[in-house]
Amino acid sequence: MAGNVFEATDSNFQQEVLESPTPVLVDFWAEWCQPCQSLIPVLHKIATDFAGQLVLAKVNSDEQQALVQQYGVRSLPTVKLFVNGEVVDEFTGALPESEILAKLDNYLQRESDAMLAAAVAEYEQGNVEAAIEHMREAAESDPDNPRVQTTYARVLLEHKQTDTLQAFIQSMPTEMQTLPEIAAIKAQLEILARLGNGMQAETLLARVEADANDCEAREQLSALYVSQGNYVAALEQLLEIMRRDRAYNEDAGRMGLLRLFEMLGPENPLTVEYRRKMSLLLF
Repeated sequence: MAGNVFEATDSNFQQEVLESPTPVLVDFWAEWCQPCQSLIPVLHKIATDFAGQLVLAKVNSDEQQALVQQYGVRSLPTVKLFVNGEVVDEFTGALPESEILAKLDNYLQRESDAMLAAAVAEYEQGNVEAAIEHMREAAESDPDNPRVQTTYARVLLEHKQTDTLQAFIQSMPTEMQTLPEIAAIKAQLEILARLGNGMQAETLLARVEADANDCEAREQLSALYVSQGNYVAALEQLLEIMRRDRAYNEDAGRMGLLRLFEMLGPENPLTVEYRRKMSLLLF
């Protein structure tokens, strides 16, 4: 093996790929394959950038037909990622570097991951302000690392640093903002923005008791319940707004439910239950 790039053959595949303690990117290629030729320098660059964390194995498909057949290779180039002897991901064709890195993301540790780990340890020791600052540095150093971005965003939300969080999310690459974890945080941020400053549940409940059609109080109650993690109560208030006044604040009841569904996630039992209840009010 020259560095972390080597020619894989039927004779060394078991030892160098299947028994490798390091993830191995196996590139099935051929001399006559033009897309293979354009992909090779990209794979070499990735292997160099992540030396010590990733190995690149090149399989000449014309010469290694046994491996081609064993792994069901039908088109070139085909690239398979082996971790602990198992294929965990694969792709065909000459993908751009960014797409390949996205596939590798869960299996490679970046410098920003190490920075985040240190910040999380600091946070768990109670050094919250310093930890948040170090999380910010990690996030800014690697804007394409979703683990770092989501952890920092969650901590900002937990500590009610909403202005900082809003600015941070807006500064993210567009594709990062659409990740389910970030979309959920954005939804919760929008819900909390509807919470009246200093409002207490007792005050809002008294308003609802005095006037069951006080949708503003119900909307703020819902946001307050979200901040307390009482999602059932929050969902019930939004449903009641839908029942009483669909026109209130541009259909705030339904829109609030949709934001909360996004925050909870589509598979959450509460999302399934209350989406059904919402549908009954729509039709």
